[in-house]
Amino acid sequence: MIEAREISYFSRARLIVRKLGADASAQARLVGIEWRYDRADPWAITMLITGTPYVFRFARELLDRGRIEPVGADGFVFVQPLLSQWVEVTVRCGCERNCSSSLFSFDHSEIDNVLDVTEQLVPLGAEADQVDEAAIDAELARMTSGAA
Repeated sequence: MIEAREISYFSRARLIVRKLGADASAQARLVGIEWRYDRADPWAITMLITGTPYVFRFARELLDRGRIEPVGADGFVFVQPLLSQWVEVTVRCGCERNCSSSLFSFDHSEIDNVLDVTEQLVPLGAEADQVDEAAIDAELARMTSGAA
């Protein structure tokens, strides 16, 4: 394990953007991905599409479990294995009009590498050990007392 607070990992993915509705269309291209993991929020992982303002934050457990079985079908992020070589991460917008979804296809080994890097900070299953309960209690007390 390393003592850093945050860690980044760079990878590539095939991105397919699908627009739904009357203007249905699809575009595909190769994109760079920066994965960020911060010990301060050990349950989440952040996926940034390099060169764009798009940032997606979701549970690290989705990425882990999604290597083996489909997970997140009811949410905005859905992860599933595809054959034995690929892992797909689908991000759906929450709007009702002009909705789109972005499907990222990663080589399975890339997702393994991302998770291996995050485990250098916090092993999977040990996230609760990173929580500073005194800081949470102090913040809750501040919030409930009406202090800004």
